[in-house]
Amino acid sequence: MDLKKRKGILTMNDKKNRKRRGFTLIELVVVIAILGILVAIAVPKLGGSREKAAISAHNANVRTLESAATMYIADNGNPTSEKSDSGTGDIAAYVQEWPKPPKGTGVSAVESATTYTVKISTDGKVTVIPAKIETPEETAP
Repeated sequence: MDLKKRKGILTMNDKKNRKRRGFTLIELVVVIAILGILVAIAVPKLGGSREKAAISAHNANVRTLESAATMYIADNGNPTSEKSDSGTGDIAAYVQEWPKPPKGTGVSAVESATTYTVKISTDGKVTVIPAKIETPEETAP
């Protein structure tokens, strides 16, 4: 049999084994094309999900800081003059860690901010800067 292979003659078993060795070029191109189409569909959806997650994280941070300011007012009463805190004052003691604004919200006021600022007016009104981002789900009735 070695003699036949040397002369370029292949038996039927050799032809079957040769076919089973790998994928053809056409099969590989088809698989790569299908993967490309799936990636083209998935990537835009992933970007929207990241933005929604960043907005949700920002709004949760704002609610946390509003709650911390409300607890401060409950313990100390309304301030006699406007109180402001950016993570180093009295209100910061009411949160375990002062949050940082997330990136990727698509809102310039949040993207450019390096920290949150909480203000409490003399009438007890709490304001967090940058403010909460209203989303279509929250404004629906």
